[in-house]
Amino acid sequence: MKNVIYFSNINVIGGVETFFYYLAKKYGKTHDINFYYDIGDPQQIKRLAKYARVQKYCGEEITCETAIFNYNLGIIDHVHAKEYIQVIHGDYKALGIQPFMSDKITRYVSVSELVQGTFEEVTGKKSEVCYNPVLMDEPKKVPLIVSASRLEWGNGKGKERIEEIGRRLNEANMPYLWLVFTADTDPIRNPNIIYMKPSLNIVDYIKKADLFAQLSDSESFCYSVVEALSLGTPCLVTRCPVFEELGLDDSNSIKVNFDLSDLDVKKIYNGLPRVKYSPPPDRWGEILAKGQPTYEYDKGFQYRVRATDRFQALDIREAHHNRVLEEGEEFIVNFDSLQTLLGANIYNTKFVDLIETIKGGKINDNK
Repeated sequence: MKNVIYFSNINVIGGVETFFYYLAKKYGKTHDINFYYDIGDPQQIKRLAKYARVQKYCGEEITCETAIFNYNLGIIDHVHAKEYIQVIHGDYKALGIQPFMSDKITRYVSVSELVQGTFEEVTGKKSEVCYNPVLMDEPKKVPLIVSASRLEWGNGKGKERIEEIGRRLNEANMPYLWLVFTADTDPIRNPNIIYMKPSLNIVDYIKKADLFAQLSDSESFCYSVVEALSLGTPCLVTRCPVFEELGLDDSNSIKVNFDLSDLDVKKIYNGLPRVKYSPPPDRWGEILAKGQPTYEYDKGFQYRVRATDRFQALDIREAHHNRVLEEGEEFIVNFDSLQTLLGANIYNTKFVDLIETIKGGKINDNK
């Protein structure tokens, strides 16, 4: 063997483990590299083994040209080498400890000038600087999927489908992040599916998403899908009949059967380009009785409201107070907040009752 590199404990994550990985990946095809360890994380071992030999040390005698030690020198008396190198990974002055030392070490290599200086200060030993190798992996695309729905099991809003699609994406080793805005208290057990506290406005998240997913058993209109498409975000939807009526097609949506029998995870991973979409025209101008408006919007108006039980029931924080309000609490809001709290939100839920309008923002409030 030419090069033997020893580390007592190869952890699941760490700077030394990253050093090993990049060293093996960058030089494993041009140099004979052999890693020995006492305890090793299986995933780290598997990753290293793609580029170099990795094996557990079992008390054998090892002969090589160059032996490289990191922190622990535990097997040095069983290694017979022409050169013994100790890599100095830590700032021992800051750590307040002495490094393991051996008279067999013939060369010290520090990973930075800072480490070189403090190592000499602590031990009196000279070292040379050799920065850690870096060879970045080509990053994979990580699509962002967003959903917003009530997701209790069996309520027809598609929780089972979200769970199954996530499972299949995991099986295909496709990275993704799926944010689900919901009051559901029984989260899906999947590290890539993140439950978010319900919010009365998630437009920013929908705009940023690669896909907006609505996987219901049925829909009669589905505002969330129409809003997502209007923001340019393509959708992942079940084949609810109304979606065709609303203008969902292969250019702006990925449609799946209710039993997911036609699910193509590669298509979900690759996604669709941003879309141009106009909602179907409404006829409310014809339906509403004609007549000049008597209302004049005044941003100076404020409104005293009383919280309903919906904050507690859905476990939703009110933005200004930054907490879940109790039923009956009174507070003051502006016009825009009033509209949202009265029902113009993704839950179509009334969170407050209006008590009074306060003109000009002048408040006589002793509460």
